[in-house]
Amino acid sequence: MHQFRNDYSEGAAPEMLEALIRTNGEQAPGYGTDSHCEHAAELIRAACGQSDAFVQFIPGGTAANAVCISAFTEDFEGPILAADAHPTAHETGAIEACGRRILATNDALGVLTPAEVERVYHASIAGGCHCTRPAMLYFSNTSELGHVYTRAEFDALCDVAEELDLAVYVDGARMASALAAPGGDLTLEHLAARADAFTLGGTKAGMLFGEALVVSPRSKRGRRAIDRIPYLTKRGGHMTAKGRLMGVQYTAAFTRGEDGSLPYFAHAASANECACMLAHGLEDAGFEPHVHTNGNQQFFWFDSDDAVRIVEACGAEVTPAVDPAGRDRILLRFVTSWACRPEHVDELLEFVRGL
Repeated sequence: MHQFRNDYSEGAAPEMLEALIRTNGEQAPGYGTDSHCEHAAELIRAACGQSDAFVQFIPGGTAANAVCISAFTEDFEGPILAADAHPTAHETGAIEACGRRILATNDALGVLTPAEVERVYHASIAGGCHCTRPAMLYFSNTSELGHVYTRAEFDALCDVAEELDLAVYVDGARMASALAAPGGDLTLEHLAARADAFTLGGTKAGMLFGEALVVSPRSKRGRRAIDRIPYLTKRGGHMTAKGRLMGVQYTAAFTRGEDGSLPYFAHAASANECACMLAHGLEDAGFEPHVHTNGNQQFFWFDSDDAVRIVEACGAEVTPAVDPAGRDRILLRFVTSWACRPEHVDELLEFVRGL
């Protein structure tokens, strides 16, 4: 059976793989100074509508988060983020290892809200030099539990950040899924026009590896971060000698196909469609979702025995959570990728209905 464990179990999507094979014999300068990385950065700037944006290619998401947060903060400062955010729960203290303290909110389901941002900010500022000073907001789109931020939600966070003089950083490990989600109204151009920095994740969007960190030079803090990022990337061990491999893949992802679409978003739209198809099928079969999302991650509750069988069959991952119904149930996460097809969803639904 097709696996629904995550969106990076497979290798590269066809466009990215073909580009890698086609350019495999080329010789190029190292560390991202090649023409492929330069062209990829130009394509990303065009897609964002920001001709002067800085683009740095970094191999992985945790590394991108550590570099960006370090670049925008001093060692006595830190980011405000939800308690369920990736740096809080799944990065083994990577941000703290950079000398930055995380300032976590009490937001539910990992969705950062302006009210909690303000509460944490004022509580920290009230302590003066005895407390970590907030310097930026961090949130991921999609969130850890699959939330796709609307334009209104995004703008509200940008508004409070502007009011409090905080930088805005959006972790886009699954940005392709978020911006291609059906019914979504947040565009890449609008996000780029307001955020100080964001990533366009490649690892979870059909590439072998790679994250594009995009930083705006509009503000003094953005220009300062841009100056620091290459040094922090190198010092952290994240500057890849064969950086051109990321440039090649991003060039393929952001080059329009014959139908005029960008593969980066086309593959994400297909994955989202399969995920929503799965969610509707599970609900029709009587299973309860933990949250409703139109992205490529879906979370559903199952009785323990059924959960074990499903995990064995399709690789769905157990997600730590307390059952709000007070029952002995297990929360499973299903993730679709560029390689998922409707027939794979049908096969899984047939299996689940037979439990």
